[in-house]
Amino acid sequence: MNKKSILITGVAGLIGSKFADWILENTNHKVVGIDDLSGGYISNIHKDVDFYKFDLVEGDQLNHVFRKESPDIVYHMAAYAAEGLSPFMRTFNYKNNLISTAKIVNCCINYNVKRLVFTSTMAVYGEGKPPFNEKDQPSPLDPYGVAKYACEMDIKIAGLQHGLDWCIVRPHNVYEPN
Repeated sequence: MNKKSILITGVAGLIGSKFADWILENTNHKVVGIDDLSGGYISNIHKDVDFYKFDLVEGDQLNHVFRKESPDIVYHMAAYAAEGLSPFMRTFNYKNNLISTAKIVNCCINYNVKRLVFTSTMAVYGEGKPPFNEKDQPSPLDPYGVAKYACEMDIKIAGLQHGLDWCIVRPHNVYEPN
């Protein structure tokens, strides 16, 4: 029986590396990881992860990985999380968050991925009074929150138009080693 293949983008970062560790230590799934190492460290990546180092936006490496690895589930955790800097680097922010996610969504559709799980952010809510509720209306206040919310909307549309099964999580102030 073939192992299910799980693809994690941002596998060298805090959330991606910890999640890869958990999968490998608690399941029988194969983990494939992608990271450009712009915010994570190769030392964070579990030795059993099939690791690919590249930028999600540039080139055609993403299609190559999807063709070769045939992931069943994709956890898209890669992002350039610079909320406070995003008003001063709009193009970089949109490229590294929105365009990279669009490429992931296209690959999920084209390669019949069973489920896409997207790591968004609490920044989509903007100002508000905690605790936030997922039924609250998003109202981002900076380009980072706008990009992440646009990613969420694009993923939902892909679900409606192409039957892509998806889930969106919005963590806040995650802290842990790595």
